[in-house]
Parts: sequence; structure tokens; C-alpha cells
Amino acid sequence: MRLNGEISYRNEEENEMGSVLPPPLPQLKLVVGYALTSKKVKSFLQPKLEGLARKKGILFVAIDHTRPLSEQGPFDIVLHKVRHCCPDSNSQLTGIEWQQILEDYWRKHPEVTVLDPPAAIQHLHNRQSMLEGVADLNLSDCYGKVGVPRQLVITKDPSTIPDAVTKAGLTLPLVVKPLVVDGSAKSHELSLAYDRFSLSKLDPPLVLQEFVNHGGVLFKVYIVGEMIKVMRRSSLPDVNKREILNNAGVFQFPRVSSAAASADDVDLDPIIAELPPRPLLERLGRDLRRRLGLRLFNIDMIREHGTRDRYYIIDINYFPGYGKMPGYEHIFTDFLLSLVQSKYKRRLSNS
Repeated sequence: MRLNGEISYRNEEENEMGSVLPPPLPQLKLVVGYALTSKKVKSFLQPKLEGLARKKGILFVAIDHTRPLSEQGPFDIVLHKVRHCCPDSNSQLTGIEWQQILEDYWRKHPEVTVLDPPAAIQHLHNRQSMLEGVADLNLSDCYGKVGVPRQLVITKDPSTIPDAVTKAGLTLPLVVKPLVVDGSAKSHELSLAYDRFSLSKLDPPLVLQEFVNHGGVLFKVYIVGEMIKVMRRSSLPDVNKREILNNAGVFQFPRVSSAAASADDVDLDPIIAELPPRPLLERLGRDLRRRLGLRLFNIDMIREHGTRDRYYIIDINYFPGYGKMPGYEHIFTDFLLSLVQSKYKRRLSNS
């Protein structure tokens, strides 16, 4: 059975305002300064986005890392994503240095909207901290239950991993993920460990996460302000007991989130293919925006195979690959305009 692999909607608050945003004020030109990796510039700032933005009065301006930020602009919005630990090829700044520069700039220019606060983004650079708030969410009245797979953080001495896994009561197989998410390809390398003895060959710091059978389907939940867009992606196939008994070792697998294959390209059981219910995702998006303090992120979400309402969040990513999302240029430009229009309305109400 083939189903449409995406759905988008706004929450009830936004629907009351109307789904079509009013055009920008004629005298207004929205200037968005951007500090992005060269990879992100290529995937995000596509000609179709910049062309639509110009029609709506939005101008994207590259931030020059070789000049003081205070000497550039003026900007209405600063959009940023730089490598956490290593300089980008076009910059001598590390992510930590950029964070300090941006925080200093924001203190001096509070009128500028920064997407998003550097300290909040930092929270997603660690796979232990990124999921901490999810376990506390109470979504029992929203047509589903959302949790996090049981996991264990290992920071040193790989020889202790087998005993630590046994003590923690984790069930094999285990997904092996680097603890730190720094934007590098290595930080997204994932492996599947079938036996406890091979665990001592791993290279900490890392996170071991119980593998949950989910029918080979991953739900990519994109958040852009109050807009949510959900897409299905092919994921790892289920693992049965026979495979666990007949396999040993640690096997690396491709980065699931960047897989081009859509789950719509294969015939799926309707229960497996069914998208998570709208009320659940609206509540999840709203609660995570508040807890994380972020407006640009995506959630990697799976449904436990054999259930209709048991979901797990396995990753949260800041400023994901929006360029892969159909219609992203309209969604993103509307979002930028909503920021400045909200600020304009606040000024009028305070005057």
C-alpha cells in the first residue's frame, strides 16, 4: 500500500490567525544575516529560496567571519549554524568562538532576532542531554505515548562496556552512536552491536541505545516555528531473535536520516505506514519548542512495530536539511516574515 509520505499543518493558534501570512509592509526590507557552513549554504540557500525571498522583501546577507560582527548589518535576523568543534573551510572560527561572538552581539543588539540561541543549540550537541526532556513529556491524552529507547552513556574505558550493559539491563542488539554531535560526518556514524563481547572494541565517548523494531520506517518531523511537516523515510529493517543468535560483532550502517529512499517507494502495511496522529505531533512540537528553546529543528521518530500508539524519539537535530522538504522555501519565508510582523505588532501595542 502506498500512502502520501508527508503532511504539514499549523497549530490551532496559528489557524485562528489564518494560514496565509499578510505580505510584508511596503517600506520594510527584512535583512537576514547568515553564518552557515559551506555545506549548509549549498543545501539551504537554493536559488528558489532566494528568489522567493526577494519577492517578499527578504534579503539574505552572508556574515563575514573576518570582520567584527558589530560592523556588519544592520540585521533584523541572524540565522546561523557553524561546526561545533572545527572551523569551516571558509572560516577560521570554531563553533565555540562563534558562540561567544554571537552572544556578545546579541547582548548589545537585543532588537535582533537570533535563530536560535547558541546556548539552546549547545544542548543538542550531546546525545545524552538532547533526549533528557523527552522522557518527562506527558502526552497520554494525545492519541499516543512518546518515550526514548533505554540507553547508556559510556565516556571511557571500553573494556568496561560489556559489564555496564549487563548491569544496566539493556537488551541486544544495541545502536551505537557517538556521544558528541559536532556537525562532522563521523558524529553521525551509527553501528549495530549484536553481542556483548564485541562492545569492548568500541571507541568511547558514545551512547548505546536499545534497538526498537519499527517496521523499517522512520518519521522525520520538521519544525519551523509553529509549522510542523512530517515525512516518512526508509529505516533499518526489524531484527528477529534468529538474527541476534546468528550474528556477532558490530556492523556499521549508513546514516539513516540522509537516505534518499522514501518509504513511499515500497509497499507497506497500512499500520506501519500510517503517520503519527496530528494532535500528538502538535503537542510534541509545542512542548519541545518550549523545553528546548528552539524554533528550527527536527525529530527522528519511530513507532514500535506491533503497536499503533507507542512512539520513540531517537534523535533531535538542529537546523536540519530543510532543502529536502517539499515547499520549504514557502514555509521558511513565511516563518521569517511572521517573526518581524510579530515584533512590529508588539511595538504598536506598546506605543
